[in-house]
Order: sequence, then structure tokens, then C-alpha cells
Amino acid sequence: MKTVSRLITFRHWLRQAGLTMSCACRPLFSVIATCAVALVSVVVAGQPGQVTRFQSMAQYLQDASPELRRDFAAAALSSVASAYRAEANLARNESRKSSRHESLRTWSATVDGFARQMPLLLEDIELGLPVDLTLGAEKSLAITVAGRTVILSHPRLNEQNAFEQEIIVAFCATHNCEGFMSGNGDLEPIAVSAAPIRSNWTFTSQESLCAYHGITLRFRSAVDIARARLVCEQLLQEVVTLANELTWQQRHSVDIEWGQLAIRATPLSPGHIVQLNAMGDSILVTVPLLYSSPELLSDVLPWLNQRVSNQQEVDIVLDADRYGWQNR
Repeated sequence: MKTVSRLITFRHWLRQAGLTMSCACRPLFSVIATCAVALVSVVVAGQPGQVTRFQSMAQYLQDASPELRRDFAAAALSSVASAYRAEANLARNESRKSSRHESLRTWSATVDGFARQMPLLLEDIELGLPVDLTLGAEKSLAITVAGRTVILSHPRLNEQNAFEQEIIVAFCATHNCEGFMSGNGDLEPIAVSAAPIRSNWTFTSQESLCAYHGITLRFRSAVDIARARLVCEQLLQEVVTLANELTWQQRHSVDIEWGQLAIRATPLSPGHIVQLNAMGDSILVTVPLLYSSPELLSDVLPWLNQRVSNQQEVDIVLDADRYGWQNR
């Protein structure tokens, strides 16, 4: 391993700014649920030897070509800059309505200063300076650019999994990442989630039914059909998109623990994080209906499971009344 001449972690930056982790982690912001403790390492729950998809990719890229390492480092450091700029903006906005405005402004300036270091590293990458990736013993990933090292950590520890997923999405948007994962052999291509979905409608004097491949959404007869169509189209798009994303993850050896599936909102964006397993693997999707109705995810799990597992089609019927959609 090469000698590291400079380590740029957020802890290091806090010391330069005259702050401590305990100071930064006081409950200053009502919007931050979990304090960013021990940012220099990400401890992953699970059995020894288990790795997330992000860690698996990092293991591969450690020994990849210099060009590939540079491309990944650029995507990752851009995400670091975005995450810390968003945190700085969050603190500035909170300072306007908090009695601890001075501490919040100090925190904002500190976080912003750390974020401003990232473009300097990105410039070094563009100049072709050497890039090394090191996956630590506790599965934290370090990026070293011309002797300067950054640990990939989100300012809020509870957003680390989503942060890593964002890096994967950004990198894989310009690279074929299937070669980096231990897949299950040559499988048929997975359908694109943005493909149009054609539902079948049935109308009776008592109800209106919207159906698609085993999933049926039922409305009472006294319903605004135009609105009902919009709700049905949105629901079907969400469940099909989620099924396709889960299929892709399973194809690349990510464990789908159906009892662990959970959806939460991402801060400062309209998207959602879906946790896939106890290890912390997650995906980023936009599923407002599934998120806003907590019982809906459990109701569609049998349909999702059979679609992902390519089993015999399961029929489920969802009542619009149950989710408050009848008069939406």
C-alpha cells in the first residue's frame, strides 16, 4: 500500500475548523435524525465476510485499470461534494429559525469548506494524476488522488447506504457494471422500467377495475374515472419499476430479504430509498404511492415476489378505499 501523505476526512476538516465531532453531533437540527459519528468508517451489520453491492464493486475496482479507477473516483467525489453542499444548505436554512443559529452557521461553513476541497481533487483526476482505491478492514472505501485521501462518508450516517447507491447509479450510467458483479450467468435482459404499461379496465354498476398481469385495483362505481386512471397508472408504474429494480439486484447476487423491505424518503429530493436486506443494500426509486401508504408495500409483496422470482402469476386485489384513493 502506498504511503498516504494527506488524509482529508471530515473529522480532519472539523479539527482544522476548531470543532469536534461531539460539538458537531449535538442535536442542533430537528431535521437530522442521526448524528454523523465515526465518519471515517462505515460498519456494516451482518455476518463476517458479507459485502454489499457497493463493497463488491469497490473490491473489483481496486485492481481495475487506471482509467476505470479515475472514472469511479470522479463519480464518487462529485457525490461527496453534492452531499456536503446539501448539508451546508440544510444547516443555513435551519439557522434562520433556530435559537442555536451561531452554531448552525459555524457548522454550515465547516461542511461547505470540506465540500470545496472536492473540485480540487476532481481537477487532479482530470489531469491524469494517479488514483488508488482502498477498501478498509471495516469496509470503508478510501480514494487517494495524488497522495491525498478521502474516506467516502455521508455527513449523516443514516444516509450512507443511499449515498453509496447514488455513486453506483452515477458510475454505471456511463459504464457497463455487469462485469463488476458476480452475476448468475447469462440471463435474459430485464425489461426497462420506463416501458409503457397497458392496463385493462372493466366497468360495472358497482365498481371499476384496473388490472395488469395479476394485480387489480378496485374503485367503487362513484368515482372520477379520469383521476382513477391516473392513480392506477401511477401505482402500476411504481410496482413494475420496483419489481424490475429488484430483479436487477437479484440478478447481480444481492440478497432480497422480503421481510426487510422498507421505503423511506430521501432528504432534499423527491426520490425514495428502498432497503433490500439487513446488510443495508438499497436502491433509489421514485414511488410516492408506495411510500405514502405504509400498508401498501406489504399488500403488493406477494405480487412483487412472484414477478422477481419468475414464479406462477399471483393475483392480488387492492381496494382504493383502503389507501384513501377513492376520492383522490
